Amino acid sequence: MRGEAQPPRPSNLEVTRQEPSAVACISAVCAACFSAVRHKMLGLQIRTVMAENMNSELNMIGSLLPLFPCITFDVEYAGTLHRSSAATRIAPSKQYALVKKNVDAVPIVMLGITLSNEYGNLPLTADGEGRLFQLAWEVTFSDFDPRRDRHAPESVTFLRSQGVCLDKARARGVSSAAFAAKLAAILSATPRPNELTWAAFGGAYDFAYMLKILTGGQPLPETWHEFMAQTHALLGGGRVFDAKYMAEHCERTDLGGLGLRRMAATLGMRWDFPELPFLAGRKSHIACFICTIMRRRILYRDGGDILVGLLNGIHW
Repeated sequence: MRGEAQPPRPSNLEVTRQEPSAVACISAVCAACFSAVRHKMLGLQIRTVMAENMNSELNMIGSLLPLFPCITFDVEYAGTLHRSSAATRIAPSKQYALVKKNVDAVPIVMLGITLSNEYGNLPLTADGEGRLFQLAWEVTFSDFDPRRDRHAPESVTFLRSQGVCLDKARARGVSSAAFAAKLAAILSATPRPNELTWAAFGGAYDFAYMLKILTGGQPLPETWHEFMAQTHALLGGGRVFDAKYMAEHCERTDLGGLGLRRMAATLGMRWDFPELPFLAGRKSHIACFICTIMRRRILYRDGGDILVGLLNGIHW
């Protein structure tokens, strides 16, 4: 996901990457709790996932899925090589063809994951002083090598400006093959994977990279119909949402054309993020907030179900 100008930051949300002491699973939640926790939460803790701790971190994610079955994710990748030259919006089939060409050519760099329940509550952790933090995960992959792989130089410059060390990623990161095998095992062990919800913001590339991982780096399907069917199957049959697509197709005209952070601010998210880094873990956390607001408050009549499977960047 590309960077954007930062909006005014109205409140206080500390971001930390220190090792947590415990995860508190909250099972009794309600809509009122969502608002209360959101405004009182002291911070966000992003758990860095590398090769040495991948199994333990993904096991934690798997253990939390029964209570937090909504998975919002975001990917970082080294830019787009192919763009449309059309001055107007192009057909979904051509949109998908561009996504396919780019994702087939450029490896993934990072994956951010935020879990929540249907009310937007997240798993919590406590530090040594008893302060509560919401949890998100950030997986660093070892696949991308800028000396070997095609990429957009400005995107690599951006990643490095956010503190991404690509040499460290190559040496200590997670291979996408290992991640795919572990995720498949988690989904197969989940009692009702078809009841999971998968979400992203501007999700064409996010879901495309997820499918690329789960198929072992194989080229994406030739058509977007096949792409959506295969994605749905490999994600266990769960529902797929795109928070940006929902925002672009609701009665709130003030949400049209907004990027991730500005839309979150418009919808009332309160935070005070430090300038750096702004990567997949934090982006998945913000996208989770937007998706929850869209489904619970704006598209509350059906929870956005009429827009299931429609992705911004592919569908009109």
